[in-house]
Amino acid sequence: MAVTYSWGVTQMTKKTVGDYENVILHVRWTCTGTESTTGTEGRFVGATPIDFDSGSADEFVAFGDLTEELVCGWVSASVTSPATGYWDHISEQIQKKIDEVDDASEEIGEGDLPWSTGSVTPTPVSGSE
Repeated sequence: MAVTYSWGVTQMTKKTVGDYENVILHVRWTCTGTESTTGTEGRFVGATPIDFDSGSADEFVAFGDLTEELVCGWVSASVTSPATGYWDHISEQIQKKIDEVDDASEEIGEGDLPWSTGSVTPTPVSGSE
């Protein structure tokens, strides 16, 4: 059972920092895992601060030049870093949601029990007559 992951951005926080306008400081995101054989999805919603170093002008990307792919790359690199251990938590939660769907149980009410069709007369228990 292989799971593939896709990322999406739902919100960003921006601010002027020194000479730089519209610096992204915080990203809200979703990571969706899709189980390859069943197509079942599980989703994790998270938020990640983005470190900005004004001394790294070479790495600054103007707000109008940002793409979702680029921002998702920043988030993914941050949360999947072995140093944080956060990816283990994210992937476990996604797998748990996939398993809840794939291994779902169903409550069966009194009216839906196999012997509750209305055509069966209850059999008295021996010794109760």
